[in-house]
Amino acid sequence: MSHVVISSFENVATGDLQSQGESVAVFESEVAARAHLARRSAILQSAVGIARAADPKATFITWLLLLRMPLAVDGVEEALEDLELILEETESIEDPFGELVVDYEGSRHEPAGNFDYACADALRDLEAWLS
Repeated sequence: MSHVVISSFENVATGDLQSQGESVAVFESEVAARAHLARRSAILQSAVGIARAADPKATFITWLLLLRMPLAVDGVEEALEDLELILEETESIEDPFGELVVDYEGSRHEPAGNFDYACADALRDLEAWLS
């Protein structure tokens, strides 16, 4: 079984702020995936602080998702292909990845403060990205 960590960091007005290759990582164990999730969380929090200093009026959204893949995958490309297949084949249009979600954290960072960003919204973002 494989685990996939997907992260998102975007400026609502301008789009994705992650470098290519940062948003998806595949791991053989949940322990390794959780360690990566914690590292990415810290990196994203720091990045929000830097982005906020550069653009104090902007709104940023960050989320991290840990998914348990139904079958082992050999890399990022295969994981994304499998997730696309799950999206196409699922009968639950409202929450096609629900059973696969192991852990999630998400925030909406506004000038007025930080607020929770719902997992359902992040999953919709993921669906749109995969489509």
